[in-house]
Amino acid sequence: MRTNPGVCQRKARYASEAEALEVAARAPFPLRPYKCGLCRRYHLTSRTKGMKLPKFELERRSSNSSPSLSRGGGSPEG
Repeated sequence: MRTNPGVCQRKARYASEAEALEVAARAPFPLRPYKCGLCRRYHLTSRTKGMKLPKFELERRSSNSSPSLSRGGGSPEG
């Protein structure tokens, strides 16, 4: 997917992937870096479906996973 010039101008630019990963690790939601074909620098995106996630995000997801709670399947009470 190509970055739109308007999107590129609005997004923060990072000189290296490592710098972008540092910022992504501090975000409260999943972000991953990608190299922009327009400015040749790194941006962050929240689009992660089908993409390789950074190691810190995989670890965050595995540590935050909790057992699913049942919604009750018995008969209604009284």
